[in-house]
Amino acid sequence: MSASSLSAAKDPSATLEHGSFGRGLRRTPDNSKLGTRNLQLGTWNLELTCLAAVLGGVAVAVLLYHVTLTVAYPFDLDYGEGYVLFDAVRLASGQPIYTDIQQFPMVRSPYPPLASWLWSLVVPAAGPRFWPGRLAAAAALGATAALLLWSGRRVPGIGPSAWLAPLALLASPLVYQWAGYARVDTLALLFSVGAVACAQWLPGWRGVLPAALLAILALWTKQTAIAAPAAIAVALLARSPLQAVAFATSVLGPSAAIAAVLEVRTGGQFTRHVLQGNSQNPYYPIRTVQMYGTFLLLHLPLLGATTVWATRHLRGLPSPIALYLPVSLLVTLGVGNGGSSVNYFLEPLAAAGLALPFAWRSLARPRPTLALAITAVQLLFLFHWPNGFGTDYLAFPPHGRTPTPADLVAAERVDAVVRAEPGAILTEAAGFAVRNGKPVLVQPIDLRAEALLGRWSSDPLLTALRSGEIRLVVQAYGLLPFDVERELADRWSVEANVTGDNGLRFRLLRLPR
Repeated sequence: MSASSLSAAKDPSATLEHGSFGRGLRRTPDNSKLGTRNLQLGTWNLELTCLAAVLGGVAVAVLLYHVTLTVAYPFDLDYGEGYVLFDAVRLASGQPIYTDIQQFPMVRSPYPPLASWLWSLVVPAAGPRFWPGRLAAAAALGATAALLLWSGRRVPGIGPSAWLAPLALLASPLVYQWAGYARVDTLALLFSVGAVACAQWLPGWRGVLPAALLAILALWTKQTAIAAPAAIAVALLARSPLQAVAFATSVLGPSAAIAAVLEVRTGGQFTRHVLQGNSQNPYYPIRTVQMYGTFLLLHLPLLGATTVWATRHLRGLPSPIALYLPVSLLVTLGVGNGGSSVNYFLEPLAAAGLALPFAWRSLARPRPTLALAITAVQLLFLFHWPNGFGTDYLAFPPHGRTPTPADLVAAERVDAVVRAEPGAILTEAAGFAVRNGKPVLVQPIDLRAEALLGRWSSDPLLTALRSGEIRLVVQAYGLLPFDVERELADRWSVEANVTGDNGLRFRLLRLPR
């Protein structure tokens, strides 16, 4: 090999000069143009990095502001919060939560008992208030973000870009809409992400048993948290069938035993509340198209990049993270369920957060400017501002609305009426009853579904309304069974309409004497 050829092999920039691509024509590269182009690319990269950092920082700051005011707000926001609180209060006093819904309280407890039981531990000290449940939900979301960062930093060569992993979750306006609510979803998400992270990063048997324990906790927080254990089981099966069997046995064995005990102790009501009730809610395909389509459009750059990476790494020995994303996206198709909301999208966003550092590394190494541009575009898609822009794409008030002083004044007015009522009340916003020591009589949305399936009769409730046993009704969400709503419209009088800024409209009705 000649000296000139050896020189060209060592210095790719000299290949044109030595004829590798010029068919023997000697051409000296214009170093001034090359330097100008590199300088321009460096400037673009710096500008895109600054833009992404500013947008990400604003998203996190806005989320913290929203969550802080949500946790501090003392009254109902999401329609399900009051019923989770009611379960916690009942467990704290030793009462069962899985009871016959044909008798009062006609409340279907749709979730496994773990989250409500944890909340019940602080009820004696904190009282029947929302803030412990909301604070726990917010803390679980923060811990999930920390797990995403921990996982991202373990990806070789990722560097500071690991911060994009938690940002994939925290910057989403759909997460913003649900963050801070006293629901079970963020706790289940924490356990699910922890299970996948353990299976991904802890070698051999060290990862199998911790992943199984966290998967059990996820399933007993929310029974539909199946994406993580399914992804882990398939990944382990490809790597070690013995470990896959051990994982599945460790998850299914204890879960089946606990379910059997609860089934016996509740006289079969556990299955009806937690499994049968949720699985037979009405399903609306148009709802799936609307909600899933909005989700995909908002997160198209993120989901596109991570799905491409996951697809490429499903061959051979797929990892738990590579499997978790497509499985969670598949499970999320259940968003057409009549009782669904933006909470269905938390898990695929967290799964995308786990996959993002890998996708970023594969894209940023050859094309850093393109990777930064995609990141900035995605964060621009997700930009939102409290009570101003981008916080209620799916129009589910009060989801995405940050509580205001006007909301507090409106809710305090309703609370005063409920507190002064000497008899039983029927309120869709169950927190007003729980905080004032009154029984929660019904859970509207679930009873509507049960009635449509012929598994619940409204006769006892209608009798209580007609007889004067119930003299005050507080409507808020428009979810009461249809025949109950007709009864109220025909025979009850509107005492007051109370509204705030968050989209909730409380209608107070009384039975004329």
